[in-house]
Amino acid sequence: MSVPDLRALLDLEPIGEGRWRSVSADTNAGGEVFGGQYLGLSVHAAMLTALGRSPHALSSFFLRRAEASSPVDYQVEQMRDGAAFAHRRVTASQFGKEVFRAEISFHEPEADQPSHQVALPAAPDISTLKSHHQCVLDRAEELDPLVVRRVISRASFQSYFPDPDEGLGKPGSRPYTLAWLEPPPPPAAGDAIGYYATLAYLTDACANFAARIMHAAQLHDGELASSSLNHAIWFHSAPRRIGRVLYEVDSPFSGDGLGFNRGTMFDTNGRILASITQEALIRRQRSPQKDTRILI
Repeated sequence: MSVPDLRALLDLEPIGEGRWRSVSADTNAGGEVFGGQYLGLSVHAAMLTALGRSPHALSSFFLRRAEASSPVDYQVEQMRDGAAFAHRRVTASQFGKEVFRAEISFHEPEADQPSHQVALPAAPDISTLKSHHQCVLDRAEELDPLVVRRVISRASFQSYFPDPDEGLGKPGSRPYTLAWLEPPPPPAAGDAIGYYATLAYLTDACANFAARIMHAAQLHDGELASSSLNHAIWFHSAPRRIGRVLYEVDSPFSGDGLGFNRGTMFDTNGRILASITQEALIRRQRSPQKDTRILI
């Protein structure tokens, strides 16, 4: 069976006024919907009700597990349409239960206003790196089958870690990760919805690694179970080509079963595309399990 590419995973079909349904399944290793698909499809649905406007902020909560084997419905409420700002509330549900909620704000860009940004972090050129997918294939016989299944089954993006062993789960010396991400295929030129939905999707890639990477002998061996709780995005750029992006994430705090992460996404020219925060539930298992799902 063919694995849908990112463009297919971010597609919706209309099912009523202000309502859409996911078309393609995007699954984590445990069979649940990948969080990035909620984010991308929520942005897609919201933008369909705010044509000509650009999102600048999203705040969301992962409320329940949803099965990737069944579609998810997205309902959009139009909360406000002002001259400079608009607001949409998106509710995702499956089998009549709400599984995800997002508040999305739109803002019209204003010219000639104060601006600054931090510099692009130092990173090896992506052409010098081996993809995470290939690293896993090369070492499949020695890796946890969960890691192999999770990576091989995901075709929606490719990731490239400057240190391949970090992507494979070795413990880190600091709460920090850096990776190139490559969405195949990238959004088409002029496709604003595709651009923002793709960015939103990619922000969930390895978003909570930084909070966990110092606290297990092997990040993917099941000793630490994790589940995303909430996720926020601030979009900083008008649509542009994003054939690849650099994603830097650090974690200033992890404790009491919670891990906080904050990230910045850059294009290859050093332009900041988005900022994110994500809080995840992180629990040490009494006995390591191969299935790292958490019931909450």
